[in-house]
Amino acid sequence: MKNWTSDTYDHYQLPPEIVGEEPDIKYVFRCIACPTQSVTRARHDVSTSNLGRHARICPSINKSEKQNQLSIAAFAHGSTYSPGRLRLYQVEMFALNNRPFAIVEDSPYRKILTMLHAGVETRSQRSASRDLKRVFVLTKKHVKKMILVCFLILVLLRGSSLAFQQTLPGRVHIALDGWTSPNIISVFGLIMTYVQDGKIISVTLDVLRFVTFHNTPYIWL
Repeated sequence: MKNWTSDTYDHYQLPPEIVGEEPDIKYVFRCIACPTQSVTRARHDVSTSNLGRHARICPSINKSEKQNQLSIAAFAHGSTYSPGRLRLYQVEMFALNNRPFAIVEDSPYRKILTMLHAGVETRSQRSASRDLKRVFVLTKKHVKKMILVCFLILVLLRGSSLAFQQTLPGRVHIALDGWTSPNIISVFGLIMTYVQDGKIISVTLDVLRFVTFHNTPYIWL
C-alpha cells in the first residue's frame, strides 16, 4: 500500500478487503460515498483504471468536484455537519455574539456554508428567530432545575418546615440590571450570579424592554 500514491485511492476505504486464496488473491475497494459499491482488483495488478472509472461516475464525488468542494475522503476526515447542529450554532451566534438574524440570508455566508458542504440546509431569518425562541423555552426549564432540584414539604413533630436541595454550590445572587443592547434597545433584566469551579457565572433569567426613558419612576412602575 505504501506505493499507492494515486489520488484515486482517496475515493475508497483503505485498507481494502482481501478475498480469495493463493494464487487468486484479490483486493476489494469499497467506495466511501457509496459503501454498497465496490471495485475488485487482482493483487498483482497495480493499475487504477477501474478504480478511476468508478470515481468519475460516482454521483456523490462528481457533484462535489463540479462545485469545487472537498473530496469525499477529505470531507469525511473532519466534518461534523448536521442540519440541527448548524441551527444550534446559529442560535449561539445570535445570542452570544450579537449577530443579527438577517446574516443567515447573506449571500457570502451561504456561499461559505455550501463551500464546506454541498448539501447544507439554509433557512430564513424568520426560521432563525423561531429557533432562538425554542432554545429559550428549553433553556428556561433547564435553569429552573439547575436552581432548584426539588421542593418538598416535610411534616415534623413540632410543626411544618420547607426544605429544598440546590444543584448549585454556595449562594445565588439575584440582581436587577439595565443596559442597552447592541441594536440600541434599552432593556431591564433579572440577573442570577453564582460561583462555580472558581468562576463567576451570570445568567439572564428574564428581560423587559423599556418603551420610554428608563428613569426611577418608570422602573418602579
